Amino acid sequence: MAETTFGRTLWDQWECVETYTKVGTQSLERFNEFLKRRSEIEAEYAKALQKLASGHKEAALASKPKEKGGFGMAVMSGTVAQSWLQLLTVTEHTAAFHTSLAEQLDGEMRKSIKSQIKDNDKNFKQQFDDIRKTTLEYRKQVDHLEKTRQKYDKATKDMDAARQAYEGANQDMNKTAKDIEKLRSDAEKKAIVAQDAATAYRQCIEQTNEAKQQFFTETLPNLLDDIQLKDEQNRIDFTRRAFLRYADLLNAQTPSITSSIDAMVSIFSKITANYDSATFVKLCRTNTAIPADFQFEERPLGGTGMGSSPVSGSATGLSGGAGVKKNSLSRGFTKSNLEDESKEDAIVALGVGSKAGRKKAVERVKALEKELADCDKKRTGCETLMSVYRSKPEISQDPKVARDLDDQIASLDARVAGITARKQKLLSYVSAIDGTAILPDGSPLGNSPLAFSPDSVASFRSVDVHAANNSHSNSNHVSMTPSSPSHEDEYLEQEGGETTTPYQPPHPVERAMSRARMLYDFEGAPGDLSVTAGEEIDVLEKQEDGWWKARVDRGDGPVEGFIPG
Repeated sequence: MAETTFGRTLWDQWECVETYTKVGTQSLERFNEFLKRRSEIEAEYAKALQKLASGHKEAALASKPKEKGGFGMAVMSGTVAQSWLQLLTVTEHTAAFHTSLAEQLDGEMRKSIKSQIKDNDKNFKQQFDDIRKTTLEYRKQVDHLEKTRQKYDKATKDMDAARQAYEGANQDMNKTAKDIEKLRSDAEKKAIVAQDAATAYRQCIEQTNEAKQQFFTETLPNLLDDIQLKDEQNRIDFTRRAFLRYADLLNAQTPSITSSIDAMVSIFSKITANYDSATFVKLCRTNTAIPADFQFEERPLGGTGMGSSPVSGSATGLSGGAGVKKNSLSRGFTKSNLEDESKEDAIVALGVGSKAGRKKAVERVKALEKELADCDKKRTGCETLMSVYRSKPEISQDPKVARDLDDQIASLDARVAGITARKQKLLSYVSAIDGTAILPDGSPLGNSPLAFSPDSVASFRSVDVHAANNSHSNSNHVSMTPSSPSHEDEYLEQEGGETTTPYQPPHPVERAMSRARMLYDFEGAPGDLSVTAGEEIDVLEKQEDGWWKARVDRGDGPVEGFIPG
């Protein structure tokens, strides 16, 4: 078997051994962090299970009747209910198992691992410090040997130089005896110094070899072997025991969980449909007899004429809605619609002299115009559905479809009539404030002449609901050109026609936003602006509903009105 001791084989890799021990300690630290997080997860899971089971169990027990018999007892006595309670109980037990596991993982295991990590760090640090210390001492001995060798080399060179100088002087006839004696004496001294240096160098070599032998064969191997022993015992064996302990803790939960599951399966297998049904019947039956048969009660048929209608006038809706059932008309008159109708009365109640009332009336008229457009869209949809219904023989046999669509159309017509009346009320109120002619009752609002001020015209222009729906498709009817200066005169429409008469405005004439060229003929209603294709117009204002306030130069002066944008 090959040698596996650190001291014999890794004496030249002791720094690598030190890194190896540090990595081993880090592995223990990671295992400790794993246990910490695993403990937290077990605790959270146990808490969630306990909360889940407790909530359902409390609800189940709360429904259990205090007295015997009755519906509650019949339900709780069944095998399904009893199995449900067993399931919740096993869930609570499972939560307790996980709580116990979390406490053991975070308790004894993590505490022992922390302690072992601390001891390993301390011991390994001390041992590798000893290696560094002995290594430093050995290197000092080697350095001393080097210095001794250098002294020996210098002494030898000095001795050789002194001897050569003496021999040269001895052969030189010009040297005196005194000079030769001096050189001889110096050569002898240098020879003695060299001899001493050689002796010191030999002794230092012996000492260094002894230190080297002791360091590499005893001191360093012993320290490394001791490190290996402690690493195997305090880290590797300790980790093995910790892993086994972890497995034992997990395995210890298995028998309890298995027995609980077995008990749960045993109860679940006893669920019996016949038993539950029989129990429910037994506890809930009252033996009450079946009610007697219904008998015909004859009544006199006279007293109600065929001409009278069981539906009161309030159920027939507004004018034009006769014959419509109340439940169909109610689609157009919800609670919010009735509340909206009271808004007009509140605005009018502010009085003719109220500026705030006029502003609110303007805003309300715009809102009512949007409602009219929405009603028209809905009515068009109903008419489309009706045409589809009539074209499909397979569904036209069902009279309920046609009746329902007719009811919806009648409901929308009644709603339009109501909104129109409310709008007429507000326009009459504004006319009274502005001191202009009141709109005639019964005339169509989309074609009624406007005799308001220019601001009133911009605010209260009536738009036919069909034109409002199609306003988005008219955006290509007008060609925009660069704006040009507007005329200095301003004209108002006269009641009953398209011709206009000038008047002197009290303030400067409104300037145009831009100039445009008509791409189509537009025939306005009486009181509205009519234009032909190719005619140039001044755009004064763009309304939110897609219409434009425009001005056209005619032979008798400029004419203002509203056209689709």
